[in-house]
Amino acid sequence: MERNVMSWNIALDKGFEPRLYPYGPVNIPEGYYDARIDFKIWAKKTMAVVCYFSIEAINEKCCLSVFRMQATKAYKIRGCDIDFTTCPTGRIYKIRIGYNGKNKPVLQEAAFTWI
Repeated sequence: MERNVMSWNIALDKGFEPRLYPYGPVNIPEGYYDARIDFKIWAKKTMAVVCYFSIEAINEKCCLSVFRMQATKAYKIRGCDIDFTTCPTGRIYKIRIGYNGKNKPVLQEAAFTWI
């Protein structure tokens, strides 16, 4: 499968607006959500894919990073088979958002849905 992660400039050229997706703590409680990946951008300062999600049920947007696993070099989260460099955008995923010790949102689980 082909990678579908963009650079910042290409995303802007295609009409995406990353600034509408908060990075810091947002009004999203920890929990499970059906969320659509609208687009993905390569992180600038670390080896990560930043996924830009829309959570329609609570009318929120957020972006969550998926870091490269050192052992496999894959962009996956622990216990998940989804490769975030190639997974489809525009589709709904079941995700679990948690918060780390710095009170930043973290993508803890992700799975394909049939929605």
